[in-house]
Amino acid sequence: MVDDDHRPRTVPPGRRSRAPRVLGAACAVAGLTALTACSGEVHDAPVLKLADSYSTTHMFARYGVEGFIEDVTAAGDGEVGIEYYPAGQLGGARDIVNLAQAGSLEITPAAPAYLADQLPLSSVTDLPGLEEDSCVAAAAYTDVLSEDGILYQEEYEPRGLRPLWVAVIPSYEIMTVSRPITSPEDVPGLTIRSSGGAMDTNIESLGGAPVSMTAADAYEALSRNTVDGISFPYASVTPYRLEEVLHHSTKGANMGSFGVPYVIAEDAWQELSPAQQDRVMTAAEAATDRMCAGIMEENPASEQAMREAGVEFTELTDEQKAEFATHLDPLREQWADAVDAAGRPGTEVLRAYEDALARHQDDGVDQTDQAPADDPTTDEED
Repeated sequence: MVDDDHRPRTVPPGRRSRAPRVLGAACAVAGLTALTACSGEVHDAPVLKLADSYSTTHMFARYGVEGFIEDVTAAGDGEVGIEYYPAGQLGGARDIVNLAQAGSLEITPAAPAYLADQLPLSSVTDLPGLEEDSCVAAAAYTDVLSEDGILYQEEYEPRGLRPLWVAVIPSYEIMTVSRPITSPEDVPGLTIRSSGGAMDTNIESLGGAPVSMTAADAYEALSRNTVDGISFPYASVTPYRLEEVLHHSTKGANMGSFGVPYVIAEDAWQELSPAQQDRVMTAAEAATDRMCAGIMEENPASEQAMREAGVEFTELTDEQKAEFATHLDPLREQWADAVDAAGRPGTEVLRAYEDALARHQDDGVDQTDQAPADDPTTDEED
C-alpha cells in the first residue's frame, strides 16, 4: 500500500462537459499500489474519477474499492479506467457527493448518516435492532436501492445518482473512556460521538447527547475529552486506533448500523457503453459481496484486538439487552412517523427494508459463502 500523501496523476482542469476523459496507450499501473488505476493497454476508454474519504488501508478500500478497480480496469470488453483519490483528497465525506452531482468526479460514497438533509429516507439502515449480519443487511439494502426500489426512486434518481455497491456495518455499541455502561441508566449526561442521522436519535433515546462527527475525528475528541464516548462497531475501532484511548465497551446493545452505497453520477453512467455498464455493475456486485464478508471478519478480529489493548467489555445479559431494546426498538416506528409527517414515505421505506431483510434471512444469505480479499494489517475507518 502507498501512503495517503501520494498523489495520483493530475487531471487537466476546466472540463466543460460530462464527456468522459480517455486514456491513450501510456497508461498508469492498475490497482492501489498507485492511486491512479486503469487497464493495461487502454485506447479511448473512459476514465472515471473515484474519490472517498477513507485511507487505502481502510476496509472500504481493501474489500470494496481495490477489487472494483481491478475488475473494471482488466483488459477486455467493456474496460474502464479509474482515477482513485482516497483519504479526502477531493473533499470530506459530506462534500464529495456534491462534487459528483456537479460533474467534478464520477464515483463516490454517499453515506446517509453524513447527508441527512439530502438522503433522510436512506438512513433506514441505521435504525437500531434490525440486522446484525452485514451480508443480509447489504442484500436488503441493494434491493431497495435497485432501479425499482423505493430508495432509488425517492432519493437517488432525482439527484442524478445511481448506486453501485453497498456496505452495511452492523452492531454499533457504546464505548467510553471513563466508565462502563451496564444499562440505559448509565448513559444520561454523557456526550457520545455519532455518525449523524438516525444514530443521533438512537443516542438521544438513552439520554445521551450525540455529537456528530466523522470517524476520523473520534481519536482526538476522545483523547481531549471533547466527548465521553462513541457509538461505534468493533470493526471501526482498530482502523482508527481508538483502542488506545477507550477503556470500556458494551457487547450486545445493537445501537444501529452504518450503511453506505458507493454511487456513480447518472450523466457519467449514461455515457458508458452497454458493455462498460455491464462491466461496472458486475464489478460492483462483487464488491458488495467482498465488503459484507470482510466486515463480518473484521468485527471479531477488532474485538479481540480491543481486548488485548485492555478495553473492558460489558457482555450484556438477555435482561440487560431487553432494557436497551425498550428504549431503542420504538425508534423505528417513531422514525417512520416523523418522516411521514414531513411528507416523505417513511413507513413505506421501513416496511420495504424490513421485508427485504426477511426475504434474505429466509434465503440464507451467509457471509461464509463470500470470499473477502486478503486482509493486510489495517492502520486506519466509519
